[in-house]
Amino acid sequence: MHRKQHALLAIIIAATLPAAWAGAPPQEAELRSAFLAAKSGTLTDAQRQGLRRNPLLPWLEAIQFRQGMSASSAPLALIRSKPEDPANVWLIGQWRNELIRRQDWLASAQWQAQFPDNSIGSRCAGLLAVEPSNRDTPWQQNALSVWRTESKSPAHCGQVFEHLGVSGALDGAAAWQRFDLLLADDAEARLPEVIAVMSAGDAELAGRYRAVLNDATADMSGLPRDARTARVLQKSYTTMARKDPGLAEKLVNAGNGNVAFTAEQGNAIRHEIALWSLVNYLPEAESRYAALPEPARSANLREWYMRYQFSMNDDARTLNAFSQLLPAQQQETRWQYFKGRVLERLGRRGEALPLYAAAAKSANFHGWLAADRLGADYSFCPFEQRMPAKDRAALHAGNPGLERALWLWQLGEANYAIWEWNAAFKPLNADQQREAVTMAQEIGWYDRAVFSLEANELNQRYYSLRFATPYTGEFSSASARFGLDRAWLTAHARAESIFMPDVTSSANARGLLQLLPSTAETIAVRNGIAWQGPESLYRPEVNIVLGAGALRDVIDTYEGKAYQAIGAYNAGPTAVNRWLAARGGLDADFWIETVPYKETREYIPRVLSFSVIYDWRLKQPVVPISRRLNGDFSAGYKSVPLRCPSPATVPEAPAKKKRR
Repeated sequence: MHRKQHALLAIIIAATLPAAWAGAPPQEAELRSAFLAAKSGTLTDAQRQGLRRNPLLPWLEAIQFRQGMSASSAPLALIRSKPEDPANVWLIGQWRNELIRRQDWLASAQWQAQFPDNSIGSRCAGLLAVEPSNRDTPWQQNALSVWRTESKSPAHCGQVFEHLGVSGALDGAAAWQRFDLLLADDAEARLPEVIAVMSAGDAELAGRYRAVLNDATADMSGLPRDARTARVLQKSYTTMARKDPGLAEKLVNAGNGNVAFTAEQGNAIRHEIALWSLVNYLPEAESRYAALPEPARSANLREWYMRYQFSMNDDARTLNAFSQLLPAQQQETRWQYFKGRVLERLGRRGEALPLYAAAAKSANFHGWLAADRLGADYSFCPFEQRMPAKDRAALHAGNPGLERALWLWQLGEANYAIWEWNAAFKPLNADQQREAVTMAQEIGWYDRAVFSLEANELNQRYYSLRFATPYTGEFSSASARFGLDRAWLTAHARAESIFMPDVTSSANARGLLQLLPSTAETIAVRNGIAWQGPESLYRPEVNIVLGAGALRDVIDTYEGKAYQAIGAYNAGPTAVNRWLAARGGLDADFWIETVPYKETREYIPRVLSFSVIYDWRLKQPVVPISRRLNGDFSAGYKSVPLRCPSPATVPEAPAKKKRR
């Protein structure tokens, strides 16, 4: 066969095979060593020469330069003719920050001319590059624009403001303009910089305002009866409402020092008083909600009114409360389901059935709960379509930025990988983006399916893509050891970390199942597992088994009730015990909806819903979500079929028996 025919045959075969990312970084061992050297500023010429044709060399040079940046001049030789390459974009920003740190304003302005940047930091650096003697009226207007519009400007902008103050440009009106800006943008911590340039009288008044913002009970006598004072009091009272709704109401009713609020301001304050009364399930919540004009009630406030009614466990009252939801809210799956539940508990199942049927069209927690009430299949419409093989092959072979991102990830250089990924991912069409995410998943970069894909209805249906099944041996072994449902344990890891083993929370919870080192050590010792120290929690084989032990602990603490155990895993047992003491008599679904913490209120249904999806992903019988809710995995249940429904029909209500 002719050589050209061989080549053509190879292309045809490649186009018919499913493309898969299996490419290790070229010169992997040398690269790992070189990245370590670059980060310490010791990358040698010999290492550079050995990697001169490697696509990741620009990153090594950029990182090496960054390490010695404080003693360096501009990295133009590195950037060369490709300033748009991610490594160079990163380096350009690093050098810009270095020039600002040095306060080398002239060099910063020159850099800005070569590589424009419209950030507020660059704007201030450009203003400071102008010699004081040349800061004319246009300069002053540009500087005043920053003063009036940028509430969170970086520290070096303070030098611009200082010059404005010295030059007399910051008169009383300008000072109060910035005061109002900081107040509106929740940047009160920066008020001292404004007070410092005010006249003595204005500074004294602004200082009193600041005291009122910090303490709604501060002395307000003598404050002007004007719009600014009203705004200050509004912010102070709404802040107080979150801490103590009763005190906020008392202060408002006392007359605010005779400051007149507009109707909008008064309603905004009373809205927050009502909201936090409902969130804290205070006895006065009902009356405070009722006192607020109907148009002033936000959608969030209306939802909290429903939760308050749930807490009262009075179905007749609760049923009446559904009417106060906005029309769009009444069409939401959550409220359709709950209204059906209330009707059914009142003995009006026939009226509940259409609501359940409407809710059951949704593939989510409340939709599946509604399906359980109907004894129906779960709505579930997975989409598995891939790009044509030739297009996949073209994407794999023809996108060097994507290739560099995947190589960097495999080398453990996540921060630089994300720079490459973002630059390569954005121009792709939707099909290419999903294929790129598939490529990332194949090397263990699981969070790209969640953080990169647009959260539209179609992407939500790519369940296999969004719900990976890594570490199957570890999850199976840990589940068996601690007597856990495997889908549940897998769902926990998906909810906690998206299977990213090296993540650390702000509370120092680590790894796949987000374990605190102290908790993990306790579990290890109790279960005869060798404790290998906090760093071992970044190893999946360690984290998964200890995370299974942690889940087993909360399950046992709450006598197997999954919804309570999941809540405790997220919010801690102290909070859950408090909620159970207050509302423990509610049915599980209603109790979840009354959880005050938004994160936990959403986390419990998320884990339960993910568990259903992982039943499907693991090709095991689907446990009804109403059984999962209470941790009931006993024998005798019927696995739920998953199907993509045709246009739903409303089940007929059972015929009423004729009275004899």
